[in-house]
Amino acid sequence: MQEIETWYLYGLFAFFSTFSVYNGQRLIKSTQPTQTLWLLWVQRNEKSLYLATFASGLLTISSLLFIGKISPGAVLLLSVSGVVSLFYVIPIKGVIMREIPHIKIYLIAMTWAVVLILFPMINEEKFVWNIALHALAHTFYIISVAIPFDIRDVKFDRNSHKTIPQVVGIRSAKIVSITLLTAFFVIMVMFEPQLIYAPVFYIAAGAQYVLLLYMNENRGDLYCAGAIDGVIGLVGISYFFAKMSW
Repeated sequence: MQEIETWYLYGLFAFFSTFSVYNGQRLIKSTQPTQTLWLLWVQRNEKSLYLATFASGLLTISSLLFIGKISPGAVLLLSVSGVVSLFYVIPIKGVIMREIPHIKIYLIAMTWAVVLILFPMINEEKFVWNIALHALAHTFYIISVAIPFDIRDVKFDRNSHKTIPQVVGIRSAKIVSITLLTAFFVIMVMFEPQLIYAPVFYIAAGAQYVLLLYMNENRGDLYCAGAIDGVIGLVGISYFFAKMSW
């Protein structure tokens, strides 16, 4: 019972920290000259989003307090992820991390892998090599679902950003995305066989493949932030049902 409760606490930490960071970054980006419809919506709802960001930040800290002991290795991982999340949109001497050529998508994937996989496992002293493969699989997954956002932004990003669609083209970027997605599902089924009996896992896979296939540079925020990000939630739900049934 204690193990299940701790598992929930790590899930709450991942949820509230992601919610806080994501909204905080959007609030910062909404002050920049280039605006999208989504960022204009952020401006109109600024006060509510500041309140939600602050509240989710407090809940993030509360989750850590309930988890209890945080190991030195876990502190280091969270500190690095926090610095990346903060300076992803805030300039350091005029340089924003997300605008450094080639690395934007890998910063996103690394942070997600740390928060979802490496932090809980290292903090619980359960790190083994198959956990490293889990982290690698989720890194593949986040890169895969982040590529469509770079495809959407290809007409806005400066050439100096060197995103995957800019470097290899939109068609090849979609092939890379689908290949990484396939690698993710294969690794997860190999090391978490209970997922074979989780229908939601297959629904999430099928939906993500369809969304990637029909992705193009003219898709908007609803398609990307709504549908593609929404399917990430389905993957999480599939883990929940697989865990409960195992």
